[in-house]
Amino acid sequence: MKHVIAIRKALFIGLYAFGLCGAASATVTTLASYKLGEADAGATVGALAANPTLASVGAVNLPRVGAPTYSNTVPTLTRPSPLSVAFNGASDGFRVGSVLSTVTDNFGIEAWVRPTSNTGDSQIAYNGNTATSGWGLFRQGSDYAVLYGGNAVLRATGSVDLNQWTHLAVVRASGTTTLYKNGVSVATMFDGPNAPAGGFSIGINPLLDGEYFAGNIDEVRVFTFAAGQFTTSDLSSGLAFSDPVPAVPTVSTLGLTLTLLLLFIAGARFIRRR
Repeated sequence: MKHVIAIRKALFIGLYAFGLCGAASATVTTLASYKLGEADAGATVGALAANPTLASVGAVNLPRVGAPTYSNTVPTLTRPSPLSVAFNGASDGFRVGSVLSTVTDNFGIEAWVRPTSNTGDSQIAYNGNTATSGWGLFRQGSDYAVLYGGNAVLRATGSVDLNQWTHLAVVRASGTTTLYKNGVSVATMFDGPNAPAGGFSIGINPLLDGEYFAGNIDEVRVFTFAAGQFTTSDLSSGLAFSDPVPAVPTVSTLGLTLTLLLLFIAGARFIRRR
């Protein structure tokens, strides 16, 4: 009888931990991820990019504009991405006529970029209408910047490094917008975006021909998160490309582990007593 009581206690404690910790856990939700090559069947260096390029996460694929090509110019990491996409700065990009999200707080968008020009302005990745709504990353001359269409611009002066890979992210968390370069905050503001409406694009204006990006782009990701839960470790700035996007460790997993461990201990005690 004692061993039955012990097992019941272990199960109760474990399930309590599982439920309590699981309810307290929070993760970043990836709405869309574009690896720009790895998800496209038959992608090879120098070949015309797929039309559309496929989302690795999410259901929205991006039709091709112009003739962007696959490139093996990639960041030097432990396990680098085998491909990126090269844009000519004059006619290339990807875009779709719908937004990926309409949220205005607790969101982020990130990408790896390697610009070859700092002339004019160019879109990196944008969700909305650059004139009236939405949010995204763009290059304004020699500055990387956050654009909230029709509302605000946040720039990091002199932050563009030509012919060098850089990880960029804009994150709006609980009313504060932060521009990150290689995982480090380089500019902040409190202005927020208008609700996105329009389209989503990479390397080009989301609705009009123009603002073309010259250089390489890779690993574009759009994500949301629960208020107060974002940390810079949620960015993929330090990842090898073949690694999964980090998730906040779910304490529910700890609860399950604790349940199994306590059941094992109770079972072992029962066997010894027999």
